[in-house]
Amino acid sequence: MNSQDIHSLSEFLLHAGTDYRIFDLGRGVYPVDSQTFLEIENGKICPPRPRQQHAWYAVVFWNTSALAQRYIWFVKFPLDEQGLLIQASRNHFLQIIVDALGNQITGDGDQEKLPDNPYTFTPSQQQMAQFSAITRHTLNDAKHDGVERVMHYLKTPSVIDWQQLPVQAIADAVIELDETTADVIANQLDQYSTPFIDTLLSSLESQPLPERLTQKFCEKAVEYSTAEDTAPMLGYLRALSQTSFSPEVNRCINQVLDNIDTPDIDLLSVIAARHDAQLDLLTAQRFLEVAAKADAAGNYQHQLFIGLFSDLVQIPALRRTLLTLAKAHQHNPAMKDALAALFKQAG
Repeated sequence: MNSQDIHSLSEFLLHAGTDYRIFDLGRGVYPVDSQTFLEIENGKICPPRPRQQHAWYAVVFWNTSALAQRYIWFVKFPLDEQGLLIQASRNHFLQIIVDALGNQITGDGDQEKLPDNPYTFTPSQQQMAQFSAITRHTLNDAKHDGVERVMHYLKTPSVIDWQQLPVQAIADAVIELDETTADVIANQLDQYSTPFIDTLLSSLESQPLPERLTQKFCEKAVEYSTAEDTAPMLGYLRALSQTSFSPEVNRCINQVLDNIDTPDIDLLSVIAARHDAQLDLLTAQRFLEVAAKADAAGNYQHQLFIGLFSDLVQIPALRRTLLTLAKAHQHNPAMKDALAALFKQAG
């Protein structure tokens, strides 16, 4: 196979005789249908969840024969100023694949392994656990054999040693929460060990939450926003990540901002990375004002503000909102200096 004979990663995978699934890893872990991915590849539409001016994907593929081993590539591609995937980078990656592997990308050896290149990355342990759980669920694979112990711990934390629960088993256990399990978690939450809660919340970042847990996590996030140690608040906020606007989560974010005089970079990063869907016009304006204030307080010389704005403006659903706010608030005392620095750097 020659890279000039193919025009997309999707086409390459089909020509190589594989079946495949794509997952967006930009802001959480979400399946992407093949036609949407093809349109993203070809610059027809913008990736919906970019991060750090890149689109981040997991490509899971396997030989179409029964019981074939599955392989994974974690790839990231840079985006242009309009938020579209830079096709020259995708083409370069295709050339690397063809040169290294030809069309024999599945087999019993190391055919799925690629030489070092600027387009592959390694997810964090927690993101890998989320990804593995979601992949297993999407492809109807068996769950981790420790799931039953996790379910016992959720119900009776006093009689199960949480240290014996694997991270992957926790992620697999909560991949699809029903109302009954959600009620158990809400009722027992204060009885769980702190490390277990941290892992549980991380495992829920890409999952739709039953209403009971949304309410409970919002209460906890607001509660910890007034505590001396606000670190637990960040975990609850991450777990509250939603793919669409939620009045309750939006209120929670605004209450947290009410309670913290000058949010730090960690809080701002969590809101930007996990709650872009909650940034309606008023909340987006408030976020930018708070970011400018935090920037000044931390003496970041506007780089914090510029980084957050540059990251969010590439999200298609937010682009018009942010550009409108930037233009309309050039004389807003809360962020005029930060916006001036942004325009200067962009110009």
